[in-house]
Amino acid sequence: MPRVAVVTQHWGSRADELTETTRLVAGALARHATVDVVHLLAPPEPPRTSADSVFGVHQVPLHGAHPLRASILRAALGTYDRGRNVPRRAATILHDLEGSAPDVPDVLARLAPDAVVLAGHHQPWDVGTLGVRGAIGSPRVVLLPYTAEGSILRSGPVSRLLARADAAGAAHSGERRALEVATAGTVDARRLGLGVGVNRSAAANRLFGVRFFGAYVLIIRSFPPGGARWERSVTHDVLRSTLGDISVAEIDGDTWRIGDKENTLELPVSPSRVNLWRLMAHAIATVDLRPPGPVGRETIDSLLLGTPVVVPEGSAAHEHAADAGGGLWYRNDGELIDSVRALSDRRLRDRLAVQGKLWADRNHGDMDDFVERVRDLVLGDRRSAS
Repeated sequence: MPRVAVVTQHWGSRADELTETTRLVAGALARHATVDVVHLLAPPEPPRTSADSVFGVHQVPLHGAHPLRASILRAALGTYDRGRNVPRRAATILHDLEGSAPDVPDVLARLAPDAVVLAGHHQPWDVGTLGVRGAIGSPRVVLLPYTAEGSILRSGPVSRLLARADAAGAAHSGERRALEVATAGTVDARRLGLGVGVNRSAAANRLFGVRFFGAYVLIIRSFPPGGARWERSVTHDVLRSTLGDISVAEIDGDTWRIGDKENTLELPVSPSRVNLWRLMAHAIATVDLRPPGPVGRETIDSLLLGTPVVVPEGSAAHEHAADAGGGLWYRNDGELIDSVRALSDRRLRDRLAVQGKLWADRNHGDMDDFVERVRDLVLGDRRSAS
């Protein structure tokens, strides 16, 4: 059985979409390979190896990282000059803020993997130790950048990753296009088509009390708890006031509620993904008010459940909605409100729901297909019978 090493900062018990995506990819690979996870950990802790389900996890300290400063600079670089020309000095500063993990090459040398997956474009170690692309005896290297920002993909540290990578996996069509532009087509970039799946049986059961509020839209202000959240955005009351008899359900971290013109009910439920599905499945639309994430997981969930979406333009969620023909997108609060009001039209809503579900089922609903896509991407011609 081949051996694969996944090098990433996105592991552990966190429920953010990058950790979930990395686990999905590692789980798919585990069907056909022995999978080791090299977890870059900040603040640094002593190296150690442990078992996490079927994975061997090799904890590697990440020294000198300043994640908050790095996040602020990455956000600035994402809008600089529309991603055309990032100052070399800025890219160098970002690289320094991400710290360094000099122990990674030694861990990989001991593991001697057939393939290495770089999960996330933050890889502050000497990737040159993996040898030259295509060289005999070198592992196959696959980059999952988790970003569609051209400025980041063209920065020095990431361009070096792409120069070594044999292939790259994209979370959505926009990321695949950005990879093709950044590499001038020299790297085999493929859309992953994450196999997420939803529990439709569980989703069929409404949350207690919701049925008394009739038709409703679901707005997601923050999910999962502790996730990204705009300090200011369209409020529950403002949106509700524009929708006539339609109620508004809201997820804001640990606080879940639903309200109509007269009443508001706090929903005493755990902020789990299953309960999210229960609200999504019976909503007339899912409205994403969060800062755009790199994967768009909740949009995929909503489309799989047959619920149209309203999402920020230029996001991963927008790419899914556009590919699927399963929703609308907005640039500002006015367009957001207009989009939600447009979905009060039953004919439009039903058409988007059908289109979105067909696309989501075909591209994300079959876990076996996802496993084979990941196997082909990561192992290529290094596959062996398992």
